[in-house]
Amino acid sequence: MTEPRYPADKLLAIRKKHWPESVTSVGELIVRVYRLNSLMQDSVAQRIAAHDLSFMEFEVLITLRGVAPPYEMIPTELYPAILISSGGLTKVLNSLQERGLITRAEDAADKRSKPVRLTAKGRTLAERVMAEVLDSGEKMILGGLSEAEVERATRLLHKLLTTLEPARD
Repeated sequence: MTEPRYPADKLLAIRKKHWPESVTSVGELIVRVYRLNSLMQDSVAQRIAAHDLSFMEFEVLITLRGVAPPYEMIPTELYPAILISSGGLTKVLNSLQERGLITRAEDAADKRSKPVRLTAKGRTLAERVMAEVLDSGEKMILGGLSEAEVERATRLLHKLLTTLEPARD
């Protein structure tokens, strides 16, 4: 969990007083997006830590759960979906396998092509933790925005991200 930080309004007020040219509409949006990201990450970290999972372990489990049964991908498919290094991925996969949350085919000589499959235990855990994360996120977001505002914000972020992120199949 991160250390307590100034609320975005206080940070922006200080900057506006001492460095007004840095508080543009885009600068203000950036500060608020970063602050929201920090708050959401803290909330997610609390939920997943309660289940003895790291963020990357959680990411692997939910990424596998998010694909078609049998909830399986090869590591080279997992890597871009969860944004961690392949060395980091190997460590995470080993930990998840030791805990019985995933299995890995033993017949492939190249570990990068060994399919990683979610076990029933892993699926149950992924679904339980994701439900807690979504519930917490919903309470946070809907505590300050209406459903219509959430839908509008989602559309606007989608529009922005489609111009910034490279297109992928």
